[in-house]
Amino acid sequence: MNEEKMLDFENVLNDHENIIYHLINKYRIRDSDQEFYQEGTITLWKAMETYDEKRGKFSSYAYFLIDKAFLSMIRSRVRKAELQESYIAGIASETDQLTATLEIDFDPYLLESIEKQLSANQMKWFTLAVLYDKTYKEIATQENVTVDAVKNWARLAKPKIKKILANEC
Repeated sequence: MNEEKMLDFENVLNDHENIIYHLINKYRIRDSDQEFYQEGTITLWKAMETYDEKRGKFSSYAYFLIDKAFLSMIRSRVRKAELQESYIAGIASETDQLTATLEIDFDPYLLESIEKQLSANQMKWFTLAVLYDKTYKEIATQENVTVDAVKNWARLAKPKIKKILANEC
């Protein structure tokens, strides 16, 4: 019975293989590894297994299932590519921060202890004003806040930094 089923499938594949190629061309898929062709063949097999003659033509049913299988593969590949891009972007920004820290002639351990004590905005002030020597106005423009806000970050950060420096000495 298995050989008979296999012969039936080979006939179905010969008759409907053009559906697979049509959909590969329709979505402009470069299928050098034949993954989409293989998925189409597997889906054609499943279509043969689940086909109900009362519900319509086999070719329409097979086309629908193969089309949906290809769309699912495309979506999963796009999702995987987006995740990889965001991961790479995250690593790149961490590398940029590390490089910026190393380019500044500043003790990285001291910088880390300061970073632990300051809020995010206070750390922005410290990095931009102290390490990169920017004015309050330049920082305010870059961060889209008022100059008074930047002055407030500095006012709150300076006592914390003095305390850390006193403990370091």
